[in-house]
Amino acid sequence: MENNAEQKFKSGFAVMAGLANAGKSTLLNQFAGVALSPVTHKPQTTRQNILAICEGDDYQIVFVDTPGFLHAEYKLQQIMLNSLNQAINEDADLVIFVYDPTAPMARHTPLIKKLKGLYCPLFLVVNKVDLIKDKDELDRIVKALSCELKFKKVFLVNAKKGEGVKDLERAVVDYIPYGPAYFPKGQLTDRWERFYIGEFIREQIFLQYGEEIPYSTYVEVEKFTEDLGEKNYISAVIHVERERQKPIIIGKGGSAIAKLREAAQRRINDFLGMKYRLQLHVAVTPNWRQSVKYLKRFGYIND
Repeated sequence: MENNAEQKFKSGFAVMAGLANAGKSTLLNQFAGVALSPVTHKPQTTRQNILAICEGDDYQIVFVDTPGFLHAEYKLQQIMLNSLNQAINEDADLVIFVYDPTAPMARHTPLIKKLKGLYCPLFLVVNKVDLIKDKDELDRIVKALSCELKFKKVFLVNAKKGEGVKDLERAVVDYIPYGPAYFPKGQLTDRWERFYIGEFIREQIFLQYGEEIPYSTYVEVEKFTEDLGEKNYISAVIHVERERQKPIIIGKGGSAIAKLREAAQRRINDFLGMKYRLQLHVAVTPNWRQSVKYLKRFGYIND
């Protein structure tokens, strides 16, 4: 009986790959039905693979948001690239190529070369179609990409508004294999609350600070209480790489970090469904993005 049930149930990993800022995180949040993955207007917001588990009566899809494809310049970026490579080459039952039509075709070329060696089904999702006024241009893009890669399905979507997302999800269900569920029923993601708290604080850093500040920061959640009612609180440290970055994070009279704390606290409270008091501190951790020691401590490298 169990084998017959498994033969009727479908499960698999649908991995999204694309350039930084192509809209993968926005698409993941649409699948999840909740703002799970940080979304900002700046590229490289996503540093680690983030999973959204979507299910129906006879299927479970694990959508995977990967770091945007880039040319690695330091250890952290190399780890981000490795996460993408492993996801599409080892973990994926299906790969969704999220294409940004507002970026030059040439920028996609290195990623297209990586996708040519896939053994699993490949979907093309052209995102941000609302920004392309010449619809013939979309046809040209799809034809050009179809000459390079063999797609099982092609979708034109507006991830920000959710247009075309349901059709995409239904097609993914059709193409994933039969098998048992990977996660317990009702589970939304594979990570603990602490991870998302750090990500949501970092999201607000991306939204509120310019230049190199967002890319030089890591948020470490030190304390997270859950059963104290109105006394629930979170304490987190914002690590920066240079002394001159610390006063920028704090701002004159603490104004900048106060604004950051308020915005991040709202985001966290909305996600967790209860109120928390958020405390933020800033520490200078020189060149942590190049340090194996700190990359292990911050969870980017597993022993």
